[in-house]
Amino acid sequence: MSLIEKLVGYLTWANESIWRVVKDLSDDEFMQTLATGAGSIHNRYVHLAEDTWEWFQDWHNKEPERPDFQNMSRNELYRFISEYSMKWSSLIKQRSIDEFTDERAGKIVVISFDEMIFHLVNHFTYHRGQIVMGLRMLGKEVPMTDYVPYRFSTN
Repeated sequence: MSLIEKLVGYLTWANESIWRVVKDLSDDEFMQTLATGAGSIHNRYVHLAEDTWEWFQDWHNKEPERPDFQNMSRNELYRFISEYSMKWSSLIKQRSIDEFTDERAGKIVVISFDEMIFHLVNHFTYHRGQIVMGLRMLGKEVPMTDYVPYRFSTN
């Protein structure tokens, strides 16, 4: 198994580990603003769904109608994120594009597929950390989602 395949497996495992806690939150806990500037756990899931979808569309040079992420239920958001994570995973072996060219503020950067997967995993890790902090602020116990525990769980 390649490192990229392991990273996508890790991403799925870590997201599912935290979801087991998030799915049982009350609606108030899920929507509650947890700290000034921190937003809610709901907002983190909306952000992750938006970005995962956006990057996938950018990668394929498509501009379909944007889903209404703000009005998705908690389960719809998680299902959407999971489905798009699987779409990214399927590209490991079957893709027609190996790199993406992005332009921002007059600069052009070429991003390889491996770099895009690294970015996706890193981005999710960053925001999953925010979700975990929010869960802890709500008094919830959360599992460790580091890479090494993932490897032990899959052996």
